[in-house]
Amino acid sequence: MRKHILFGLLSVVVFFQLGVFVYREATPEWKVYQQAYREKFLEKTGTAVSASLAVKQVWNESVGRIDRCTTCHVGIDNPLFANEPQPYTTHPNLKGYMLKHPFDKFGCTLCHEGDGQALTVERTHGVVHHLDRQLLAGVYTQAACTKCHYDLYSPDLYWPEAKTLMQGKTLAKELGCGACHTIRQVGSDATLAPELSSMGSLTELAFKLLHDFSRLESENHTMRQWEWEHFKDPQKIVPGNPGAQNPKDRTPPTIMPNWGLTDDEATALTVFVLSLRDPKVERIPRAYLPKIGAHTEYLQYRP
Repeated sequence: MRKHILFGLLSVVVFFQLGVFVYREATPEWKVYQQAYREKFLEKTGTAVSASLAVKQVWNESVGRIDRCTTCHVGIDNPLFANEPQPYTTHPNLKGYMLKHPFDKFGCTLCHEGDGQALTVERTHGVVHHLDRQLLAGVYTQAACTKCHYDLYSPDLYWPEAKTLMQGKTLAKELGCGACHTIRQVGSDATLAPELSSMGSLTELAFKLLHDFSRLESENHTMRQWEWEHFKDPQKIVPGNPGAQNPKDRTPPTIMPNWGLTDDEATALTVFVLSLRDPKVERIPRAYLPKIGAHTEYLQYRP
């Protein structure tokens, strides 16, 4: 009798789980967003969206990327949605620099990184520990501009579209970062501190294997957060361990000065450091690079 009762209870549990699975498959998160977009579109234009609800995908063979971001960000190329909240809002500068960065050619993750195949907020927004590279949003997206635009490191060039990156470039020069760090993009080959030339091309795992996260105030243990807190208080994040019992474990404290940076200045320097890319790692096709002379010297890094 007990076996029959147990079998009946387990059957109910199995059928319940099966029902939950079927429901989730029938009503995925992206369908909710697309349906809401349809309602907003009808309200704005008086016309119904003709296309059916479906996963939208951009397959870019040239850069080897699959992006499904526009499955949820359905208003990304619609100027009527400029004042709508995420995920419906229009992409900034749609009639500006985005005219030279069409979605069908560049996709989304070439600039924003993250997981282009994700179809839920949880899998690619915020801190996602399984990602090689965290999503770049807001001013941090400017750290990806230098994947193609190597000339942005020129001291004579200023891009208002990348204001935070430009501020970081200026601060790096004013503070003399190149006096200790090798930064090939600005012509520095100093050896007093770790090289930064390809910092932005590291994966999250590679960065964590080289850095101690135990002294971060934030629970967001990402490369971006480590750099930001390090700029705010280098001695706190890298105090070293000169008194370790085992001589092999003894490390000196950082020699980096505490510049008393503001939050905005720390953000600008973080964006700058994350913009330092290795072309061999990024593997951006030459056809994507602007046809300007300033790029010639950087092509030597490519295979």
